[in-house]
Amino acid sequence: MNKKHYILSIILLIFCFGASFNPIGCNTTITGTVTDSATGNPISGAIVTIEGIAPVTTGTDGIYTFTDVPYDYYKITVSSSGYLDNGQAIDPSYFNQGIACKAIDGTDITLFYGWEFLTGTDVDSSPAIGPDGTIYFGSINDNLYAINPDGTKKWEFSTGDNVRSSPAIGSDGTIYVGSDDKKLYAINADGTKKWEVTTSSRICSSPAIGSDGTIYVGSLDDKLYAINPGGTEKWEVVTSSEVHSSPAIGSDGTIYVGSYDHKLYAIYPNGTKKWEFLTGDRVPSSPAIGSDGTIYVGSYDCKLYAINPNGTKKWEYLTGGTIWSSPTIATDGTIYVGSDDYKLYAINPNGTKKWKFLTDGWMESSPIIDTDGTIYFSSYCKLYAINPDGTKKCEFQTCGYNISSSPVIGTSGNIYFGSGYELYAIYSYCSGTLADSPWPMFHHDLKHTGQK
Repeated sequence: MNKKHYILSIILLIFCFGASFNPIGCNTTITGTVTDSATGNPISGAIVTIEGIAPVTTGTDGIYTFTDVPYDYYKITVSSSGYLDNGQAIDPSYFNQGIACKAIDGTDITLFYGWEFLTGTDVDSSPAIGPDGTIYFGSINDNLYAINPDGTKKWEFSTGDNVRSSPAIGSDGTIYVGSDDKKLYAINADGTKKWEVTTSSRICSSPAIGSDGTIYVGSLDDKLYAINPGGTEKWEVVTSSEVHSSPAIGSDGTIYVGSYDHKLYAIYPNGTKKWEFLTGDRVPSSPAIGSDGTIYVGSYDCKLYAINPNGTKKWEYLTGGTIWSSPTIATDGTIYVGSDDYKLYAINPNGTKKWKFLTDGWMESSPIIDTDGTIYFSSYCKLYAINPDGTKKCEFQTCGYNISSSPVIGTSGNIYFGSGYELYAIYSYCSGTLADSPWPMFHHDLKHTGQK
């Protein structure tokens, strides 16, 4: 279901600061400006509502003001035709710096053009984008969806269980995706099934596609599989635990994948082991590969590792939380990775910290970089845009659902990602398209080939 007109919801947590909480006589003014994300221009005629209080309408300057508002919990809604939901958690202690009843000035609201496609169940899968702009993604309702660039459904393909895996697109347009029904599916561009391969457990890993068309995918049966383009098994490699990690393929054809046995594996294209690297905990993160062949991967031991192509450790960087997020690499070699300590880290190629950015929640999805170096990533229910120097550009809040889906930048500069029961498309959110860097996004490219 494609929704075109939306209401912005913002939760304001408003307190009265002092020796004790006393809302009687503790009123405030709430004011801010509603602007268009693409132009920065104020939006006139937007209707702003606080529950239980008469709504106000923004003027030509986009400003709204509520006066004599008691300190309490409020839900503010902003409606303006054609714009997406957005929001932000506002703590008056930040605005008022502990001064009771002072006016809350600065609750600015940015509205975004775009659309939402409703699936009815969680969207954890990261979208892949075909050459014609079709967006492919999975949902916990067992389906793989193909969505047109305007947000209308092209087709849906039903598997036998949840689709957490992110799809990958082959050079001939075939879409590959795993399912909790233990199968890897190959689906034609028209939505019909080409073939399926059954493993012994769920497939949460996202497939990678080699230069010869071989498909590589991990399974929770502890194995990495190599599947021929025709759907026959080429080989399998057994690790000592579940493989949640999505494989990455080096320029020499080496396949890198993490396992819950605490190891990163390097596998030759013929299925023999090249080396294994032991971390301090499970490795759910998908590796990224630098221009010099360095492999970067996160671990549940809270560390980001840089590993030489021969399997020796180059360096490690300790964050304050587990790392589920997969790293990405900018044109200057800076590595970006999220951690469960609520921070996005920018790490120099020598392993030193460049900066860190504090968010409102944990990070499961992976950052993406556009042509001007802006980094887009999600934390809990927000999508952030961060400048290359670590300062915030803007943020977009979904309807309160966690974002596990890694964002994708389309060729037109639109951003696509899943949150809650929906796939979001935000028009003109980026100032550019996907960066031409060593590893600018989850699984390297818009088709999610995972190939360097």
